[in-house]
Amino acid sequence: MKNLLLFGTTNYGPTLNSSDKLKFQELSKNFKTYVITFGDENKYIDHNIVGIKYMKKPKILFFQYFKFYFINLIAVKNFCVEKNIDIISSKDPISAFIPTLIKTIFIKDIKIVIEHHGDFLNLLLNQRRFKNNFLIKLLANFLSNFTYKKCDLIRGVEENYTLNLAKKYSKKYITFPAWVDYSNYKIQNLNRKNLVYVGNIIPRKGVDFLIRSFHEFAQENNFKEKLLIIGDNQNTKYFNECQKIIKDKNIENIEFIGKKSPEELSLIYSSSKLLVMASNFEGLPRVLIESGLCATPSLATNIQGINDPFGKYGGTILYELNNITDFQQKLKNFLENENLQKDLQEKSYKLSKNLSGKGSFLNNWIKVEKIIYEK
Repeated sequence: MKNLLLFGTTNYGPTLNSSDKLKFQELSKNFKTYVITFGDENKYIDHNIVGIKYMKKPKILFFQYFKFYFINLIAVKNFCVEKNIDIISSKDPISAFIPTLIKTIFIKDIKIVIEHHGDFLNLLLNQRRFKNNFLIKLLANFLSNFTYKKCDLIRGVEENYTLNLAKKYSKKYITFPAWVDYSNYKIQNLNRKNLVYVGNIIPRKGVDFLIRSFHEFAQENNFKEKLLIIGDNQNTKYFNECQKIIKDKNIENIEFIGKKSPEELSLIYSSSKLLVMASNFEGLPRVLIESGLCATPSLATNIQGINDPFGKYGGTILYELNNITDFQQKLKNFLENENLQKDLQEKSYKLSKNLSGKGSFLNNWIKVEKIIYEK
């Protein structure tokens, strides 16, 4: 049994929630798993199924990233030695900097996996406020080049981008989705009505496009059902712009209902006719897996990370990015065709179960181990 360290700023509280417990229970069948992440104070907690080292989180955003990514080398190295870590999986190429230094300087036989969830740098800069984006990009590109060259495996969520990255650095790779709690998302045989959007309220998600397109469609087709918008308000300016569209047009059938728990989301997915998306970039959208586990079809942009596998094999109707006419025509065809609705429900469930059903996450990590150690 290998000792696996997950290294990144994923928020695990001192008490694990049900989803995290299930994830680490799966991994514990084949790995002794550890995590290093932020916490309210410096401490280590043995949760039996996982050991988590919490590093005290600075209050200022810049120092949060600087501390985690650059100044914990000796502490992380000592932890790896103490726990006899075999594999470190970093959530992105920047957080892989300290693990890569450990491999280069101290523990040469340790294996480094770099997770790739899409264009992490642009996602970070779009969702966080930094004063000097140019210098951050310059530093990030330098560090990424260093860590990718030294890593043992790239673990992506989307095939084409990950393959190109692996070819660039002559590295082994594997693709599989991020963890999805399959126990929460399930078919509940509820009456379906309304459309739903689930995700952060930020520009690259195209929420303003959905508001305008849906409102125009509802007016032209006398469509009385609602569009429910669910998610975090991570960009106040953009959120206010979206709210202003609704106010100026006096729209009554679009509602922002905030962030919801997985249990609440499962009920909403299962009682919705269709999930809608307007993203201009995605890795492998977790919401399409979650909604699929509830047999809820989707209407989404024809972009990388969505067209394959969801458009190709799942229950996702694709439309051209930022094309209101295409969006509305595809929506109208879906709503008028009950056979299409049933077919897409079945396909969405089948694909999501294959991607993130019981045991799939563990099986994918077993493949990671085999690829790393194969000769």
